[in-house]
Amino acid sequence: MKRIGMVAIMMLAGLAAALGLAVAGGGPLLASAQATASTATPGPTATRIPAYTVVFLRQDGPHVPTLREIIGDSVDETAALDHLLAYFTLNRERLAEAWRETHPDRLKALYAMIVTHISLPYGATTFPTSLLEFASQEYAHCGTYTFAQMQIAHALGLTYRVIEFVGEHAWLEVMIDGQWEIFDATTDTWLSGGVEDMLAGAAREYAYYYTPLLDIDHPEARLHFTLGYDMQRLRQRMPLLGVSYFPPGEQIIGQAVIPAGA
Repeated sequence: MKRIGMVAIMMLAGLAAALGLAVAGGGPLLASAQATASTATPGPTATRIPAYTVVFLRQDGPHVPTLREIIGDSVDETAALDHLLAYFTLNRERLAEAWRETHPDRLKALYAMIVTHISLPYGATTFPTSLLEFASQEYAHCGTYTFAQMQIAHALGLTYRVIEFVGEHAWLEVMIDGQWEIFDATTDTWLSGGVEDMLAGAAREYAYYYTPLLDIDHPEARLHFTLGYDMQRLRQRMPLLGVSYFPPGEQIIGQAVIPAGA
């Protein structure tokens, strides 16, 4: 797994802020930008500087099908989760190589995060009551991504908790070797610590994984922008949690959930 340390985060974040670029950790940095040139007419010695509005990515991925494709015509939640577990078991080694991850629980948590993230574009929606309902919806937001991800993490036997900043953002954290780690299915971003450590400014590693929302070749790459959302901005902020990003809203830390037999 390609990871970037705390010093690099701050340096790259400063560069990103100056250039309007996204820092990527789970794949190639970036390949293309949609830019609009300055409207001012340059003088004889002036340099025309483009104002970057969107940075699209060319990342390898997503390495897994969507939830709809995996669960097929499952008629109930049990059958849907059985399909998801069977897919993971069959493809475990391939996914470990693609995501550069050898830790068995972190690999499971990445699977739950990534398969959830790629399955629906970001947008307004109603809250689902089941994984099947989530997979059938047109859009998802942070709360519903987290809900679906939680069902998969539970089925995989992971210990997890939900973190929410009311009115701002929510994500899932998974216990890895006695340490909470952030697995944000909304932005497909992993951080090496939990919310308490991140807000305290602790050193961290992070990785971005494939997102169709910023894929220049994906038809949904532009959709969430036309709906008034900015995935690029939230994706950039997550690694800077407790550094320059302090989510507003009441903080709610959910109780740890330990599945039976875990």
